[in-house]
Amino acid sequence: MIDVSKLTQTEIQQLGIDTLSLALGPAGMGLFMHQFDIGRGDYTRDRDEILGNPTIEEIFARIKEKRISQVESSDVLPKVTNMKMLDVTKLSQAEIRRLGIKALTKTLGHPGMVRFMQQFEMGSGDYTRDRDQILGDITIEEIFVSIEEGRQQP
Repeated sequence: MIDVSKLTQTEIQQLGIDTLSLALGPAGMGLFMHQFDIGRGDYTRDRDEILGNPTIEEIFARIKEKRISQVESSDVLPKVTNMKMLDVTKLSQAEIRRLGIKALTKTLGHPGMVRFMQQFEMGSGDYTRDRDQILGDITIEEIFVSIEEGRQQP
């Protein structure tokens, strides 16, 4: 378990996402996080603008590349290379939530799990309406570069 008192909220968020992805697989991580996301906007209308139009092969290649780089570069997460993926289609939402919270608690401890989950509290404002003012015209590539730069800072 990690001493989360020395981690920033961003580090806890990334570690929590990585933990959920390793424990539940990408689909399970998405299902876990979706339980706490109230959502806004019209993703169906906006997804092509947000994601472009990648092929399924490009999506899988990018996920695989990202997983490998995260596991290899992590000095916190356990080195897991042959983890058996869960078939989340056979799990209930309650089981996914229980497994996700168990994985977060095992990696981050109770305080870290709570800090990770606090980001899902309902806030005020309308990010969907205000995100253009907040982010500007940032591209997905610029977001990845920013994430990598943040990870490399001490």
